[in-house]
Amino acid sequence: MTRFEDGPAKGQTLMLRRAERFLRVTESVLPESGKTKWDALDQLDDQPTPDEKLHAYEIVGQPGMAFIDGTKCRGRYAIATYRVVVPQPDDASMRTTEAWHAWTRKAAGL
Repeated sequence: MTRFEDGPAKGQTLMLRRAERFLRVTESVLPESGKTKWDALDQLDDQPTPDEKLHAYEIVGQPGMAFIDGTKCRGRYAIATYRVVVPQPDDASMRTTEAWHAWTRKAAGL
């Protein structure tokens, strides 16, 4: 229910639990199929794997929440739309939680 309006993840929809102002979106290729897998580092303890390419996104408007009670997923999920950050932070600024938090504070003008 989180959508991406532009950038590398344009058109993707992810089921994320949180909707922060800035979000690291991951792109990886599944070795068995060669297909691209999209995810995001939305949880506080999420860390990228070395093979994931990272993209920074910023939320558009106010996020919402929805409770889903389905057969494949159950729980609270964010409803949000993101746009790609231009210019993108360097990879080192997105690779660790500490560096990411420092970048987001600077980008937010804090």
